Amino acid sequence: MNTSCLHHIYGYVEERILFGLNESKELTPCVIFGVTSVPSRCLHFSILTEAGAQWARIPIHMLRHTKPTRDPHPLSTLQAWDCMGWDFHAVKYEYLREMGCEIIVGKDRIPASYWFTVDHTDNGFSLDPQQNKCFHLLLLQDGSGQIAAMPNNRILWKDHSFVKEGEVPKYKTMAPVTWHAEEGKSQQGEAMTKD
Repeated sequence: MNTSCLHHIYGYVEERILFGLNESKELTPCVIFGVTSVPSRCLHFSILTEAGAQWARIPIHMLRHTKPTRDPHPLSTLQAWDCMGWDFHAVKYEYLREMGCEIIVGKDRIPASYWFTVDHTDNGFSLDPQQNKCFHLLLLQDGSGQIAAMPNNRILWKDHSFVKEGEVPKYKTMAPVTWHAEEGKSQQGEAMTKD
């Protein structure tokens, strides 16, 4: 349920979480170095404050990767789905490293850049092709200073040497089929196509 962030970042934590959810609007400098997944909750993080206190399970919406210049987004804007299990893997896709993107929230698009990816394993959601969703950890670039955890279908990536700007096709979710090289394996959904 815990792992290291694939590289730590220096940022800020809302002081109110450190003082029993008081009314403070101040931010405390911190190092964000670990990530935690608890089923049916948002992602949480481990931090170290400049006072030397180490905190675990700080919710994603209480953190900033940079000092904000605008009001924060609500938690529901930062993470579309709760965590799907205790077990997960963290990976940093080199191709996406520091790549710009936009997260899609309704009709709004919020600029961001890639940090790393969390993908859940060994649970019913992760094993179902239509339900599995990884979370790309993104550093928002809209002045909020916040971190978002978005699945693939909520992100438009900005690789200017490859991606063509324009209308995005109305893609469907993954088909409810699992693919196996060996015959006799069980599958979900429609009959497996043999090549």
